[in-house]
Amino acid sequence: MLDPHVVEHVMAHPLAQRVFRYITRERRDGRSLLEDAMISYGGDGEGIPLEEKLGSFPLKLALGALRKWGFKASKQSVKEQVFGDVHTRRAIVNVIRSVGELGLTRPQAFLSPLLVVWNFTDACNLRCRHCYQEAGKPSEDEMSVEEKKEVVDQLADAYVPLLAFSGGEPLMGKGFWEVAEYAKDRGIWLSVATNGTLITPEVAERLYDVGIDYIQISLDSPVPERHDWFRGIPGAWKKTVEGIKNAVAAKKRPTSSVGVAMVLMRWNYGEVDDMVKLVADLGVDIFYIYNFIPVGNARAMAEQDISPEMREDVLHKLYRYLAEGRSVMTTSPQFGRVCMMEAPAGGRLVIGHYGIDAGERARVLAQYIGGCGAGRAYCCIEPDGTVTPCVFMKLPVGDLRKQRFLDIWRNSPVMSKLRDRENLKENCRSCEYRPVCGGCRARAYNYFGDYLGPDP
Repeated sequence: MLDPHVVEHVMAHPLAQRVFRYITRERRDGRSLLEDAMISYGGDGEGIPLEEKLGSFPLKLALGALRKWGFKASKQSVKEQVFGDVHTRRAIVNVIRSVGELGLTRPQAFLSPLLVVWNFTDACNLRCRHCYQEAGKPSEDEMSVEEKKEVVDQLADAYVPLLAFSGGEPLMGKGFWEVAEYAKDRGIWLSVATNGTLITPEVAERLYDVGIDYIQISLDSPVPERHDWFRGIPGAWKKTVEGIKNAVAAKKRPTSSVGVAMVLMRWNYGEVDDMVKLVADLGVDIFYIYNFIPVGNARAMAEQDISPEMREDVLHKLYRYLAEGRSVMTTSPQFGRVCMMEAPAGGRLVIGHYGIDAGERARVLAQYIGGCGAGRAYCCIEPDGTVTPCVFMKLPVGDLRKQRFLDIWRNSPVMSKLRDRENLKENCRSCEYRPVCGGCRARAYNYFGDYLGPDP
């Protein structure tokens, strides 16, 4: 396996970045040299003209050498799991293009986000006490299905590899199934965040059929009555657990997974261990803890936020589960710091909010991908087309009904400030773990009105 520090030094070299710009430049077919080489290596090069194949042949040889000496994996596995996968190819082009144009930065800035979370609708069948979206009825100015498909086109053309449908309850959104399938056909990896109450066996099967690879379901307590109180509807826990079981049972692809997400507050702080056990018993792949953020309905229950000491206790507990081999994640960027502090050489770490790896490679990657991604690696689209840096940060930076997505992403002054952690204020600014954490910008914004402020 290649030394990750050697890879780091190579990618930081100006000559390498010049090469990156060249191989990711769009050609006549709309694809780059790098993309054609990966498609050809992955065995799906029938539609590539001969002259384009010849042009990408040296790069294809380089990819073969990288496979042999870098991945140290079989040609077939790399062909199928890396270069043969459209989502992975899109992510690779995005990252290489970003390093070529912006340089190697800690954390890395991106020409296009790696992830867009789309609050697809304000419609919802629950009445959650903490809902950041204040969801219930669909908003009158929700985008039409055709407008939504135009948004998908813009994301696909921008090489956004990951799209997460949220809400509200996205399954109740106008044109959800049509738009999801359209996004799949445009080569975007899809996930959905849902309350789970609508996931019958038939709905679960259909979700996977339209291309959803990750289903995340909210469950906040192992005790039915406590979850129902928090979610505002009697009987919600039972329907949600049935939805989880249906989603797990319907999985069709090795890449498909189901997660359970818990919003951590004072009232359920003592239930983390029981939740870990419950989701394991349900056959769930990932357990996710969300930060409490006082936005939307949650402003009325800000006293339920846990203390810094309580958060540290839970993060260290999560690390122990991670070290045991469990897949546990959290939106709290401080988890990156805890992992770096606790993990032994070769130990498991989280890389940002969505990845788990081990060893020195993970430590290096965490410096570039880790921590809060708001406005840097990720952003949010609201039901009416408004763009914000984060679902929990109701700070408009653009309007897709009036502007192009990439124009908003690349030219927003707010996004620009969020990408450079030199702009952060104390205590985040001087922290040695700033690259892998950076504090939650949404908590800073909602507590202090300053998205560059401290995370309390």
